Amino acid sequence: MLFALMLTLGFVACADSDEPLKPVESPEDPEEEQVSPFQDEKAYANFFAYNAMNDVYLWNQDITDAFKTWTILGDPIEAVKNARYKEDGKDVDRWTQMTDSYTEMVNGTNGVSTGTYGWGLQGVNYVNYNTICAYVTYTYPGSPAEEAGLKRGDMILHINGKNITNETYYDLYYSNSIELGLGTFKDGAFALTGKTIKMDAIDMEEDPILVTKVFDCGGKKVGYLHYTSFTFQSSVGLHDVCKQFKAEGISEFILDLRYNGGGYVFTEEVLASMLAPESEVKNKSVYETEVYNDSYMEYYKQKGIDFNTYFGTVFKQTFQSKTYNINTSDANLGLDKIYVLVGDGSASASESIIVGLLPYMNIEIIGEQTHGKYCTGIMWKGEDWFQDIVDSYKQNKMDFAEKYPRFADWKKYIADWGLYVMISRYADKNGNNPCMPDGLKPDIEVEDRYMETYPLGDEREALLHIALQRAGKTDLEPRPESRSAMELSSGELLPGKNNPLDGKRIYTGKLIPKAVQF
Repeated sequence: MLFALMLTLGFVACADSDEPLKPVESPEDPEEEQVSPFQDEKAYANFFAYNAMNDVYLWNQDITDAFKTWTILGDPIEAVKNARYKEDGKDVDRWTQMTDSYTEMVNGTNGVSTGTYGWGLQGVNYVNYNTICAYVTYTYPGSPAEEAGLKRGDMILHINGKNITNETYYDLYYSNSIELGLGTFKDGAFALTGKTIKMDAIDMEEDPILVTKVFDCGGKKVGYLHYTSFTFQSSVGLHDVCKQFKAEGISEFILDLRYNGGGYVFTEEVLASMLAPESEVKNKSVYETEVYNDSYMEYYKQKGIDFNTYFGTVFKQTFQSKTYNINTSDANLGLDKIYVLVGDGSASASESIIVGLLPYMNIEIIGEQTHGKYCTGIMWKGEDWFQDIVDSYKQNKMDFAEKYPRFADWKKYIADWGLYVMISRYADKNGNNPCMPDGLKPDIEVEDRYMETYPLGDEREALLHIALQRAGKTDLEPRPESRSAMELSSGELLPGKNNPLDGKRIYTGKLIPKAVQF
């Protein structure tokens, strides 16, 4: 967690006598003379996003032109996207997002998926063959995909009886029902197998702890965990998994994060403290440090705030009305070495845990270069932001509705708007972040062969096979590679589910604005 934010912003800093309210202008208002409340929810969403980014955004001092041109009745989603920090016209910040479905956003980040088939996919455009297909990379237990019998390596060639196009590809994620035509690649050509699968999407909780195993590597026990998302709820499961690994006496560990786009800082720190050297955990050594925007850095320095987070054994936080209280003192693995399997889908919290542990441990990174998400964000509900502002005004013996009558009806119009905004960047105990700017580079580069049918956890699977070799397993099953798999190893990769929080590292403590800015 960003303890600095939690500890300092748990009280309203703007109520301090030495921190007066410093108003700034609202987004450009085309109707300056209007005093009655706005009746367009976009106005409230813009008011919220504009001021939140003015206050906490990591690069707020670099986007002053965007603030000058922000209009109160424009599209707030586009306004936030256009305001993101850029260099030479290219997004440096690829993650800050506005949404009008905050509830769905939060559920999606905690493994509660709405209208899902419960699978991981890798889409590929084979330009030379004029063919787009998708490979199943994994399925969640109890999902429509698993119950339909789909397995890793299955090729989807048709959707609803037709070839996949750039437009219909997203039906694999955003549709209520679907009919799939499975395919194969043989003798240099794609062909349908004749097998079709029909599925209906469901709402389900997806457990990201997919595979756990223990391998015997020449008398040495090596644990394996395939993990797809740092959800809050999985913090409990990770504790159980590590206790089991500890009971089995593993000395090395393979952490498979290749499809893990990140998640909550709370869960990341729980796992990190079970993997770190026990002596460092007992000493409460520095795990990571955070860097905020210039105004927050100055403010924290004046207040003597510690920017560091530390290893520990006691973790407690309330999330969505449930309190998570975890003591990891019985689950530290006492590891000699960690192998981390990564790819372009490894992002944010997946990258952060590697960065934080590297100064303390022998870590070997295997796979492909990671996503490059070196920032931490907060998910902020517009309703909560307005309430915090109103409360701040009360503490200053001021009335928000009287001062800003056009926004007096915020409870009626802010609806389900929310913002995922970058507030800091993380670094290791020495202030270094090898993830910047384009991701972590592997020590051993290995291509993820998702078109092969070896399931995750099978020692013949490409990345795990190399990790087990490195761990000293000499009786590995041979890994035959078909010619078709080699031919299909190149192609234009298509994006996964268009989740605004792909590449997510999320702080969840209560955040109160340092200064009320209007």
